[in-house]
Amino acid sequence: MARPRSTELDSRIIQAASDEFHASGYGAMSLSSIATRAGVRPGAVYTRFRDKPEVLAAVLDYISSLRQERMEDLPGRGPYGDLVYAVNEVQQSVSWEHAFTIPALAIMGTDEAREVRELIREDMARNRHNRLLRPAIENAIAHGVLGDHVSVSYASAMIMGSYFTFKLGLDAEHWPSDMPERILRTLGAKPEKAGSAHQT
Repeated sequence: MARPRSTELDSRIIQAASDEFHASGYGAMSLSSIATRAGVRPGAVYTRFRDKPEVLAAVLDYISSLRQERMEDLPGRGPYGDLVYAVNEVQQSVSWEHAFTIPALAIMGTDEAREVRELIREDMARNRHNRLLRPAIENAIAHGVLGDHVSVSYASAMIMGSYFTFKLGLDAEHWPSDMPERILRTLGAKPEKAGSAHQT
């Protein structure tokens, strides 16, 4: 009878896989290098993962679990206030030091990137800030805070893209405190139609 797997060892290997991915990149990462970083025998990693795409799926799940530790729902500050909140959550996510690693892999032209591109896109579609942002945009459109010509998919992609572009040009600690409001103004958001002043 096989011994039960150690939850503690599982966590250590997943943490090491995440650290290895962000430090070395997907191309250089290997099951062997994960074992070295975790301080375990290679067999411990090979019994958990068949290949690198499986490792990346586990890393994405691990990162998603970290996101879940924060509040799941919009705070109910009104259509504009909730929209600002959701955009600020995107800002917090993109401010994370490793935030570029996974999206950057998705747009690379390598065979390895093509192999995992759909996996990354699925993760981006289900992650927490998109689960907050899309409903906030829909509600803002319904209440006239955003024009009804605004596409939810376009707006969410534009907001995400804005932050990644800003991060390329300026470290997050130097971003203005009203960055969410500035980005929303480019979409034509009208805070005066929210019904009440938003809180920050």
